[in-house]
Amino acid sequence: MTSPTEDTKELRDELLERVRSIGPVLADGVPDGDRERRLPDATVRAIEESRVGRLWTARRYGGLETGVRTLSEVTKALSHYCPSTSWVVNNINGSNLFASRFPVRAQDEVFGEAPGAKLASIFVAAGELVPAEGGYSLTGKWPYASGILHDDWAILSAKELDSGGETVRPVSVLVPVGDLGIEDTWFTVGMRATGSHTVVAEDVHVPEHRVIPAEIQLGRQHSTDLELNPLFRSPAVAAMAVICASVVLGIGQAALSCVVEKAPSRKIPPSTYASQPESPTFVSELGRTALNIDAAEMHVRRSADAIDAAAERAVSVPENELRRIRGDAAHSVKLITGALDELMWAYGASAFAEASPMQQYWRDANTAARHAMLNVQVGHELYGGSFFGLDSIVPGL
Repeated sequence: MTSPTEDTKELRDELLERVRSIGPVLADGVPDGDRERRLPDATVRAIEESRVGRLWTARRYGGLETGVRTLSEVTKALSHYCPSTSWVVNNINGSNLFASRFPVRAQDEVFGEAPGAKLASIFVAAGELVPAEGGYSLTGKWPYASGILHDDWAILSAKELDSGGETVRPVSVLVPVGDLGIEDTWFTVGMRATGSHTVVAEDVHVPEHRVIPAEIQLGRQHSTDLELNPLFRSPAVAAMAVICASVVLGIGQAALSCVVEKAPSRKIPPSTYASQPESPTFVSELGRTALNIDAAEMHVRRSADAIDAAAERAVSVPENELRRIRGDAAHSVKLITGALDELMWAYGASAFAEASPMQQYWRDANTAARHAMLNVQVGHELYGGSFFGLDSIVPGL
């Protein structure tokens, strides 16, 4: 009999093999995805067939129920082939985890007959929910819904209003994508294939069981619940920060591999070096850059392991550690974006050719790194403030 740790490693290795098997399909779809601003159909099929979008779905619905570390490793691997795919898979899994906070009746509607259901989630309270017969009516607009063109359901944030128009509470609302409109608003230089357009609801009916308080959706009151499996005891917001950072980290690792692979066949104009490794400066700078990427990985890995360990023991992650985790996630992407600048210099001017994967890595990583979850200044301030007992500047760590 193998131990739980060995079982986890075995599953992780299997999932990474699945990523490698679909990798060529994902890579082939990058040009079309970039041009069309959506994932190609072949890429979406590969996600579904490999089941990499089910890592954070409950086993009772056909999911794999892995920990944070395993999803981190999978998203890093996906980023080598298509960063936009990695980001969408990250968002599907995170949204599926957030769906577990809704009543079982709602979960059954989502996953009961569709184990591979894909969800999006947007946690900006850009909508209004008002009482209506049999439940509520939802109206609003939510930008940056990553993967929404391929999703089945969406988790949207809103303000619940009473009959007089006064705010009652912030809530989380579960809605079929078929009930929503999509505005074509995703015009960016990076992560273009994520299709992170704006979702629109106009007087959409929502039954009561698909509405929960935001504090239940984003809170950590479940962390010691022994009736839940470890994944569902995890602090979901902190876990998502780690996975978002993992996508960017994987891009940095892919770019480093590209530079190393090409270096022996590349000259350093206008110098006399016939290949880049002949230059002590090139080798030294590459070593320094690689160490920064390694450091980013260590930040991400310690955070993923800390979350998984607490979930396994059914204990709450301490507030100061949650703040450090947000600092880890933010600092790791700062290290990666800096490393990517250095790798672009190392590769040379042809890194900016449209045919070069380097420019794709550079654009996608710099776009993803600006996600609010990864805000570097906020992450640093959160962690720094923990040393002095300062109040957290981010509610719902």
